Amino acid sequence: MDSAEIGRISEQFRSGQWPQFLERIEIDGLRGWSGQAVAFSFPIMALVGENGSGKSTLLKAAACAYEGKEDKDTYYPSSFFLDTTWDKVQGAALSYRVRQGNETRTFRISKPTSRWGFPDKRVKRDVFYLDIARTLPLDASAGYAKIAKLAAAEVASTVLDDQYISRLSHVLGRKYSNARFATSATNAKKDVGLLTREFGEISQFHQGAGEDATLDLFRLIQGIPTNSLLLIDEVEASLHPKAQRRLVQFLLWLCRQKRIQVILSTHSPYVLEELPLEASALLLPGPEGLSVVYGATPEFALSRIDEHVHPELHLFVEDRDAATLLREIVASDPRGSQLLQRIDIGSVGPANVVQLMGELAATNRLPYKKALAVLDGDKEATRGCVKLPGNDAPERTVFSDLKARGYEGLNERFGVGAGDLFTFLDDAQLIPDHHAWPANVGDKVLQSSRSVWETLCNQWCKLGCRAVDRSSLVDRILECLQ
Repeated sequence: MDSAEIGRISEQFRSGQWPQFLERIEIDGLRGWSGQAVAFSFPIMALVGENGSGKSTLLKAAACAYEGKEDKDTYYPSSFFLDTTWDKVQGAALSYRVRQGNETRTFRISKPTSRWGFPDKRVKRDVFYLDIARTLPLDASAGYAKIAKLAAAEVASTVLDDQYISRLSHVLGRKYSNARFATSATNAKKDVGLLTREFGEISQFHQGAGEDATLDLFRLIQGIPTNSLLLIDEVEASLHPKAQRRLVQFLLWLCRQKRIQVILSTHSPYVLEELPLEASALLLPGPEGLSVVYGATPEFALSRIDEHVHPELHLFVEDRDAATLLREIVASDPRGSQLLQRIDIGSVGPANVVQLMGELAATNRLPYKKALAVLDGDKEATRGCVKLPGNDAPERTVFSDLKARGYEGLNERFGVGAGDLFTFLDDAQLIPDHHAWPANVGDKVLQSSRSVWETLCNQWCKLGCRAVDRSSLVDRILECLQ
């Protein structure tokens, strides 16, 4: 934690040097919120809580607090909290307290029936909302594949300032001599980010996910106007721990330089450890509704997200897709709800690494008392290992089984017409690399690859997973726990 920087911000904030500030939001009738309020008492505020606790809802509500200085830059609740076939937003209300210079104003946006009602005039402020976790990588984004394949000439280029290139280098832990965004002759509306390292220039098509997302973030931040409101959902996405810490340090510096207000959500202890205690709000769902806890230590906040800091059993799988499938299989078993609270599923690498972890677990050579390795269905089970259902990689097993069942129920779950969705799913399976299938479908249905894969796994567990295979796997997990 940069105590000196935090001290400077605290002193300046108390002296009133943030002329525009969102002080409080109360949410009623939306996604589990029933009149709870969250107060913001520091220029940077981190929202912590388990998935589904209301962090994203709060960030979206914050985006609607102001009128943009240009009409096209205004966020509206109807864009975030829209009516669907399954969800009707009615009787909802968003109440705000904002400070504008020496004046504090309260107002309310509500939807009693079918339409949102607004006050006569909202305060104007530049607002920027970033959902990093759901941002598609450039190489999976619509329209960019054409640019990459045609290798068109550049027609324009925008370069980051030296100061921001230096701070980008510090955040990511590698030296960049240049950072710019190029516009090609193929499409003047879509820019491609490029970073120059010691071996040459690389585009966002070949950058790591962390580089890709952070470069886009820096481009926005360089031009962010003074006194803006910056909202970032899952700020740590794709960044390793050291980069997470440095990004928060950079945001603290930027906050003080431009007097901006930052509200972010996180699941990371590294992010929380870089902020003072007053800069966090823990959202705790409970039997009586949502509770808001301020000033919780990072240790307590993260322990509430994962109640079992030391799980009883560690399960090792190859990658994130295998972890998602394993979790859905366990959850679909009648014993799963209690079982999931006792295990930790971690991706460790290729099959040979999983097999090694299984061997170490079987011979009691791990720092954990109980562990089990779970291989993909197309691998050979060795000592200390079991296999996922099926005889192929998880993606091939799930896609092929769902196709054999006519993709039953998927069009309703994705909200896409059956004809189009089935074509997207069929076309994805023509790609040689099965790991790319969920991202390819996500590109077409405008969802992240993670979201697409979770939906497919969940539906496969209902339709394609044989009960005997599920029971066998869960039985083995229970044996290890005993």
